[in-house]
Amino acid sequence: MMRPLYIDGVSGCRVVFDDPALRVIVPEQADQLFPLQRISRVVCQGCVDWSMSALLVCADKDIQLLFLKNNGEIRARWLSWSGERQSLTQRLVDLLSRANGPELYTNWYLSMEKLAARSFARRIGLSDWRENPVAELRQRLKISLGSGGWQCAQLLQSILYGELLIWLPKYGFERDNEVLISAEFDLAADLSKLLMWDCYLTLLKRTESKDETSLQSIAALFQLQNDRCYSLFRSSINKLHQFLLKVS
Repeated sequence: MMRPLYIDGVSGCRVVFDDPALRVIVPEQADQLFPLQRISRVVCQGCVDWSMSALLVCADKDIQLLFLKNNGEIRARWLSWSGERQSLTQRLVDLLSRANGPELYTNWYLSMEKLAARSFARRIGLSDWRENPVAELRQRLKISLGSGGWQCAQLLQSILYGELLIWLPKYGFERDNEVLISAEFDLAADLSKLLMWDCYLTLLKRTESKDETSLQSIAALFQLQNDRCYSLFRSSINKLHQFLLKVS
């Protein structure tokens, strides 16, 4: 069974290719070997040095890498080779190339965000859940979570983002299309923000401790949400597909 590999980086941490596995080297600890055939993706946080051979074998084996800052924000990603061009990619690229395309997409995204935020407000018991603007809800959420809780939310969103990089190609979106991974447009980032509204309730109910803010603990928390996130992802993609058909 394939599983994600999560690496908490420290000074001197290195990843090298040791055929047929990745070897994770941490000073003053025993080396760890992770067979490539069992790795679905790799998420690194903090200081992790990669050898070129390790990077290239991940690309060859269709293993995507996500690099996070110490605060959990996304720093960089390493994408593997994708297959043939897919119809959903083409429809979205065609839309974005139109003069009014970005505006149409933004309107669709904002309507989806409003639905997700309202669902969150209803689930936490707000009597005026239909009336709260998204920006106001997010600000109230940040205050409720506190600085530590909000950092956990950012880390959880980054982990979700890494999962979306795996899910999107399975539903017809190219992972290496220049438009879809440009600085101006990032479909995985947009969807991660939408799906996070469903995860915030879990974070609000969570009892924080130092151990529970680590990459490994937040990754374990995500695994509990994985099935629901995937179901919501499929629903979002179906709605995006319907929108693309409507505007094409």
